[in-house]
Amino acid sequence: MRTAGTTHSKGFTLVELILTVVIAAIPIFAIGTLLVGAQKGWQDSYNAVHKEIQQDALATMTTFGSIGRQSNRSNYKVYRIFKGSFIEAVPKVGETLATGQAVEMHYWRDPAASLDLEVLEITNTGTHFALFYLEGDELKVDFGDVIDGIGAVSGGLRTARSVETQVLAHYVDTSHDEIFSHTVISGKGQGSVRMNLILEDDDGQRVEVKTATLLRVVWPQ
Repeated sequence: MRTAGTTHSKGFTLVELILTVVIAAIPIFAIGTLLVGAQKGWQDSYNAVHKEIQQDALATMTTFGSIGRQSNRSNYKVYRIFKGSFIEAVPKVGETLATGQAVEMHYWRDPAASLDLEVLEITNTGTHFALFYLEGDELKVDFGDVIDGIGAVSGGLRTARSVETQVLAHYVDTSHDEIFSHTVISGKGQGSVRMNLILEDDDGQRVEVKTATLLRVVWPQ
């Protein structure tokens, strides 16, 4: 029985409708925020890996390690660069660590030649050279032929011959320029060359390249 003057509403009131829309919008907004954050995180990660500074770091480590493993530990030098002259680095008195801005390695371009005694004459300590060196804020490497036992440097100067030059890294932090080091005992290098290089690009991103390569070939023995 209905009481006179009473009515029953069929459907939602405006307030209920607004509350429903607001409640439904909350998870949609949250999901959207997560998607935007995930996209930005992915983009940041992609940029961090594929930026030029990261590519330079990878190229530097790969080339340095590859050449070092092919090189002759009996004939390599770490240099200090002073006004364009390459001076062999020596440890300070009482120390064994020599540091510098360049390193020259001699190697056989054909890896099999390092095991071929018909190729390895007693005076042949490598057929090719690689000179890694700091020039301005770039790390470069020169590749060339060893001629009459002379490689990249002669008389303190780079030899005037045709070479292939590659820029391995840009944006080198030159406040830390003694990037190559090795241990010297009784005047003889021990065959493990370390690299400690800091790169910093225009965006302020810094990458520290710390690696070492062991020169494996020993000739003459």
